[in-house]
Amino acid sequence: MKKIGIAGLQREQIQKLVEQTAPGEFECHILTDMDAAAKVKKGELDYYIGACNTGAGAALSMAIAIIGYNKCATIAKPGIQAKADQIAKFIAEGKVAFGLSVEHVEHAVPLLTAQLR
Repeated sequence: MKKIGIAGLQREQIQKLVEQTAPGEFECHILTDMDAAAKVKKGELDYYIGACNTGAGAALSMAIAIIGYNKCATIAKPGIQAKADQIAKFIAEGKVAFGLSVEHVEHAVPLLTAQLR
């Protein structure tokens, strides 16, 4: 079972969407951004999902600092929805930390979860 650290805004909603999209496939942990990023870096978690108003600032700043810029990607920004093909590309590139804007949680999290399976 893959493990996901969830940080930032609307954490509970993100966890609920992950569990609805892929029941029993992910173990979700609601953590601070620092703890989630550190656990991904140590290999204790497989992925990091963070949400903020832009999807790039607070959602990923700690992940970028701890895990590294090359392992992080913004999948949805204000006014720009997530796209399945772009998410698949990010995963293929080895990205493990994903940021999204809160306005796209309902759309982006199921797309991301489906790709992480």
